Amino acid sequence: MTFMPGFISPERATELRELLSRFECQDPWKPERGLFRLEHAPEGTHVADIPETPTIKALHDIAFDERLLNLAARYFGCRPYVDSIQTWWSVSGNSEPEEAENFHRDNDSIRFLKFFLYLTDVGEENGPHRFVKGSHVEAKALARRRLTDAEVEEAFGADRILSMTGRAGDGFMEDTFGVHKGQLPRAGTRLLYQVRYSTMPTVFRSRILVRGPQPPLAAGADSLLHARR
Repeated sequence: MTFMPGFISPERATELRELLSRFECQDPWKPERGLFRLEHAPEGTHVADIPETPTIKALHDIAFDERLLNLAARYFGCRPYVDSIQTWWSVSGNSEPEEAENFHRDNDSIRFLKFFLYLTDVGEENGPHRFVKGSHVEAKALARRRLTDAEVEEAFGADRILSMTGRAGDGFMEDTFGVHKGQLPRAGTRLLYQVRYSTMPTVFRSRILVRGPQPPLAAGADSLLHARR
């Protein structure tokens, strides 16, 4: 994991948060509920995903930031794909974790990385991302299912679980084959931006393709966000 405090300024984070607040959301685990405004999220909503995210140019500019492309290229040892971008609100008011609020490993592709950017302040009560240090290279807890806190602590030790609190504008890059989760928030809402970098297209690549010129690819990345001409 690489922590990148102040990746964007608090003022820029506020601008993006206000922009994203204009869009309707969808619960990815309960799509039958349809679209809704965040303030009208149905009872029991844990995650309010913003489906229009792949169309927003300001978010493309972050995904193609030279710092991130260089990190991905060095980690992979080859030219990376910008596979997808997502944003979602994590909603408090629920008593038990759901889906990715439990520890798990991602199996998105052969090799991949994710960049996360907080667009709200995130303290211990606001659903911080949690990651087991070094677990991305360890053959422990490999079951393809959600893992309990007790299972993870027994396998790795509680002292290796990092809690990624931070301010709006802080980011971090992570190999999410490592054991991780988004902690169930107890208060407020958390707005998170995510980019997936990979060595080949994944099954999670963006479904919405944008027509128009691609952003400058400073480190030689391929975009899977844009329609091929």
